[in-house]
Amino acid sequence: MKLLTILGAVLVGAVVLLGIGGMAFHLFRDDGLIEKGVGALWEAQYQAPVLTIVLTLTAIYLGKIFYDSKIASKRDSKIPDLVLFAFVALGLFFVYRLIVTGSI
Repeated sequence: MKLLTILGAVLVGAVVLLGIGGMAFHLFRDDGLIEKGVGALWEAQYQAPVLTIVLTLTAIYLGKIFYDSKIASKRDSKIPDLVLFAFVALGLFFVYRLIVTGSI
């Protein structure tokens, strides 16, 4: 019984690491999500400068609220569990994609 518990924990850990690694791959690769987002923001700077300033200030304000509330340090917070489940789901998605298409 203890062996099954250990194997389950290792499997969940591997799926979480695959989710984190797959997300990092899609964020930081050439023509990835960050490059597209920064490029869109750079182009919007010239097309709609006021909107760009408002979105940037909103992002800074939301980051400050999140930092000040210290959500992750509260014991009754469910956010760490939700982040873990999100990475498990993402890892399972990448496992499925790896089986079906051969790449993540």
